[in-house]
Amino acid sequence: MAGARGIGSVGSVPLDEYRRKRDARRTPEPVPEHDPDPVAAASDQFVIQEHHARSLHWDVRLERDGALASWAVPKGLPTEPGTIRLAVRTEDHPMEYLEFHGEIPAGEYGAGKMTIWDRGRYEAVKWSDNEVQVVLHGDRVDGRYVFLRKGDGPKDWLVRRSDPPSRADWVPLPHDAVPMITTPGELPADGDGWYFQVAFGGAPVIVRVEGGRIKITDADGDDLTGQHPRLAGLGPALGGTQALLDAEIAPPVSGQPAGLWVRDVLHLEGTDVTPLPYEQRRERLEALPLDGPHWRRVPSYRGGGKAVLAAAAQQELPAVLAKKADALYLPGRPSPGYLEIPTGASPKPATPAAPPRRNSKDATIVDVGGRRLKLSNPDKVLYPATGFRKLDVLEHYLAVAPMMLPHLKDRPVTMVRWPDGVTAPSFFEKNVSRHAPDWLRTVRVETPGSGRGSDSADFPLIDDETGLAWMANLAALEVHVPQWRVGQRGARRPPDLMVYDLDPGEGMSIVDCCRVAERIAELLAEDGLVAYPRTSGGKGLQLYLPVKVTRPERTSEYAAGIAERLAKAWPQRVVSTMAKARRVGKVFIDWSQNNPAKTTIASYSLRGRTTPTVATPVTWDEVAATRRPADLTFTAPDLPSRIAEHGDLLAPLLGEPQRLPR
Repeated sequence: MAGARGIGSVGSVPLDEYRRKRDARRTPEPVPEHDPDPVAAASDQFVIQEHHARSLHWDVRLERDGALASWAVPKGLPTEPGTIRLAVRTEDHPMEYLEFHGEIPAGEYGAGKMTIWDRGRYEAVKWSDNEVQVVLHGDRVDGRYVFLRKGDGPKDWLVRRSDPPSRADWVPLPHDAVPMITTPGELPADGDGWYFQVAFGGAPVIVRVEGGRIKITDADGDDLTGQHPRLAGLGPALGGTQALLDAEIAPPVSGQPAGLWVRDVLHLEGTDVTPLPYEQRRERLEALPLDGPHWRRVPSYRGGGKAVLAAAAQQELPAVLAKKADALYLPGRPSPGYLEIPTGASPKPATPAAPPRRNSKDATIVDVGGRRLKLSNPDKVLYPATGFRKLDVLEHYLAVAPMMLPHLKDRPVTMVRWPDGVTAPSFFEKNVSRHAPDWLRTVRVETPGSGRGSDSADFPLIDDETGLAWMANLAALEVHVPQWRVGQRGARRPPDLMVYDLDPGEGMSIVDCCRVAERIAELLAEDGLVAYPRTSGGKGLQLYLPVKVTRPERTSEYAAGIAERLAKAWPQRVVSTMAKARRVGKVFIDWSQNNPAKTTIASYSLRGRTTPTVATPVTWDEVAATRRPADLTFTAPDLPSRIAEHGDLLAPLLGEPQRLPR
């Protein structure tokens, strides 16, 4: 059977890339020393593994020529024809991976929990470099799927189902469901077949769960998902389960963040359960894993209404919901079988007393990290060319927070603020001692020669989502950090990162930076070092390495040596000195950014350019394939899908450091 072997060319050694990414001494994954025998190992097996790495995805692996051809599918295989999903072609895996499940340690490639979601046999209908058609016969998946290569990059694929669902009665998950409306009433008698739940005085919502992701909508159909980033973990908690849930977002009380209380289920795994009696829907709801840090299933008691009402009143909860055992779920409609009985108690005040989000012309109240924060002028346009608002800035930083925060941790932050938008003047801010909130962690850092009349400043440390939201409210579009962190007592540690900042001179572009980056990577490889590329969000490219040094100046020394070697070997294209006159028609390798007094743009930070571009991690395959600047230009709206597809491409910077040669 002809076709591509791995993610490289036909005839490449199947497991070279797999072994390069793994240390057999640190990972429980199988790491065979020898390559497989395609003839002896031939079979038609497949496995799908649910992989809770930095971003939940499903790894689809098909036996091919003695190895497992693999794709990472961020939302899992589609259940219905017409649905097209991203699929990332990854390195071939050994046949032993058919049985692998377990925890890949932090700092290792693919760190996280992996379980076997399905397995079985498959039939290959077509297998070429650009298209793979298979029929899967598993316990959970049974159908025909087509993997299609979508561009020039070897990793960029799509997957769709090409036949109807295997279940004839399969019903697609609705997109427009709204919560059922309660009917005010009196407490019914216990003997009449009623169930009782407490109500928390919050907003009723519908939670759509699919492919390990959630979408929260209110009774008007408005999307609230971005307002409650803490609830995003509900998607991975339910894994591949497809569901539509009725829930209530309880307001924050006594400093506790808003929580999600799940009350009912409308749709589950291809079945519309709204026509079922409440008692049967409750059984299905009880079977779902809904005991999370910020979400819970509301307890439901058969009978005992007076006791439930008294307990709710004692806890100062506003009401009790009564549901008839045989009541159907009627989206957007009231029913005599769904009553709301007030307790008569004054509800506990929220902190501050307000719904999870209140919009006005001048301010928005958002619930972030357990705090209710004010976002002034949320609709103020900060990027006039695209209409990108301050509220959009906040939503960007909350969306990238899980990826961005580990890279910011313990690094003093310098902000660049554009209070009147990117077409107006900006200013740098380091010292936040006069206006930082009490809850924000700061660190005093020496700043000799700053020209501000002080040899130190109180820098913010952005460790959580609330810190990002605070910056967004200041219109701090850009976040800059050094290549070192501070210790528990605020002392400066030696650098843990080394950076090459590639800056294109006049007449050059990021395309030229990519060619230089490849040459730098070759020189680093001679010393056994691996760098990880990232766009600057502007015109340039940056390469980062996790390192361990004892002298702060060591990173500058080594980086300068590589830059000077390449400048001598390729003088027509590369320069390693700062003089701008010498940069025309060349790429400047700025090794001086390793100076402990300097900073570089933080990963996932916005840039204050005409459009909301982002400093975005990229793959070496993307670097190699770049032929025009647009190939490596990413704006804020691009990031959610990239993160879903790739996770954090700079995760290795948080793992085992590399040692620079002497």
